[in-house]
Amino acid sequence: MAGTRIHFTREPGGTPVAERIREILLDPAAEMDAWTEAYLYAAARADHARAEVLPRLERGEGVVCERYLDSSLAYQGFGRGLGVDAVRGLNAYAVGTVAPDRTFYLRLEPEERERRARGLGAPLDRIEVVGADFMRRVEGGFEELARQEPERIMALDASLSPGDLAETVVGEMGRLQYTRDEEAP
Repeated sequence: MAGTRIHFTREPGGTPVAERIREILLDPAAEMDAWTEAYLYAAARADHARAEVLPRLERGEGVVCERYLDSSLAYQGFGRGLGVDAVRGLNAYAVGTVAPDRTFYLRLEPEERERRARGLGAPLDRIEVVGADFMRRVEGGFEELARQEPERIMALDASLSPGDLAETVVGEMGRLQYTRDEEAP
């Protein structure tokens, strides 16, 4: 990791167009069906991947993105019931081969997650107001994805301090970079 430039970004968002789509997606007054939601997330991701993520990767930079494809698989695939394969297929058109080397799944008890969301003082967004049953399906989705891809998806205890979590993530990214450097010709 030493000497590698790291860019932090988020989804949905990260570009002006994706930020506008984010406003629609998270607006509690916006009503839409599950497929419209999935297409909007994919559209935001397409713009973000092409304008921000891919150019940085091509320059040899690292990218840490708050959420990416695994979130759509969990939220729309499992949570909304669209199916993982369908959501993955939709996003294949959106991002092509731009895929994460590692996903950090921040595991948190539902009660603590709700307490934190309410403690921020901001009104709940369109996704947060859906309810506990939806969030259980999403959590089950993340757990299933982590079980299916343990070499790529690393579950972390999100009740740890932000500093401890950051230390774990930075250490793991360093190991990934070291492994990648060893594999280079």
